[in-house]
Amino acid sequence: MKEFTMVIPTYWGRGEGEETDEEIVFDHPTALNEEGTLARLLDSLSIFKQVTGKIVVISVADERGIAGDVKDNVGQIIAPYRSRYDITNLGQNSLEKIKESLADKGVSESALELVNLNNYAAVRNICSLAGICNGSRYTIFIDDDEVFTDPDFLKKIEENMGQFVAGEEIKALAGYYLQPDTYRLDESKVPKWRAPWWNNTVAMNSAFEKIIGQEPRLKPTPFVFGGNMTVSLEVLKKVPFDPRITRGEDIDFLLNLRIQGTTFYLDRKLAIKHLPPASAQKDWKKVREDAIRFLYERKKVRDHGELALEELQPYPGVFLGNDLEERIIKTNQLLKREYEAQQDEEGIQECEKTIAITEEKLWDQIDTRAWLKQITAHWQEVAMAAEGMGIPK
Repeated sequence: MKEFTMVIPTYWGRGEGEETDEEIVFDHPTALNEEGTLARLLDSLSIFKQVTGKIVVISVADERGIAGDVKDNVGQIIAPYRSRYDITNLGQNSLEKIKESLADKGVSESALELVNLNNYAAVRNICSLAGICNGSRYTIFIDDDEVFTDPDFLKKIEENMGQFVAGEEIKALAGYYLQPDTYRLDESKVPKWRAPWWNNTVAMNSAFEKIIGQEPRLKPTPFVFGGNMTVSLEVLKKVPFDPRITRGEDIDFLLNLRIQGTTFYLDRKLAIKHLPPASAQKDWKKVREDAIRFLYERKKVRDHGELALEELQPYPGVFLGNDLEERIIKTNQLLKREYEAQQDEEGIQECEKTIAITEEKLWDQIDTRAWLKQITAHWQEVAMAAEGMGIPK
């Protein structure tokens, strides 16, 4: 398969013990004085006889002050692979050059606001932009905490993209994660405070069993993994990731595609091994970000008649129903008890804050239809000017 760009975002922060002005919150950025997982992923490319497409590594810093150091560090990591692969390092400096070129072509300032690395959705938009700049027929989204284990992975993508299923052409293809050896998540590790109202592990396993565990091989999917998906140039130019979603941007993108009339199909034989480092993020923060994410996505579903809740079951649909506020509040009440037993004042206060945020119903004021129409128009302005312009060094 020749006409593809493989995009790999990699996230970095200051070394442990150093003062940080962390401006952007990512799950587990690698410290600059640590090895990280990127080289492990690039080593695993050797499983393929040949990689004929372009590889673009997106160098992401969690604060602007270290963006240059991050780009240099990633450059050193990818240097040994340049003789084998067509590999480019796209960091903040390259992004500024792209923005300058787009501005020279008349792209408006409001549209250029989408060109940044400020959260997960923004990073995914830059992944899309890399494929658009290369003019690649397909863009393959991969994460740096994965490894390839299937020598036919690229071949399967080539076979599936453009294929017709029930009269519909596949323009967006999803694979899945082996975590690390099965698609199922470990339900034994679900904490007691999460189990009654926010057992996302059970909900996800139910969805995985339905979509990944059963025939047919290719089927429409209500979920997608951001580190194993392939999207056509036509679709990438038309649909952006929504920068209002700071987490769960992959499933939100699936919703955006459905609104525009494109279906994500999952290939139950297209797997990549996922080996993420442990996250140090606190429980109250994970729950709050999930709450914000699903409240926003539920509003998007309600605002768009093109989205049917039953088609998003069992996951994420179970967290998009009328009982969502109740689920969030009761989960935070249970988690608050855990913090009370630990005499953790911060945890107690943050749980109370999440409950208050939920009860304020701020999302009811957001017109997601108007917002999505606006950012889609801006994104299409960017994409039209960027197509085929290449990526500056």
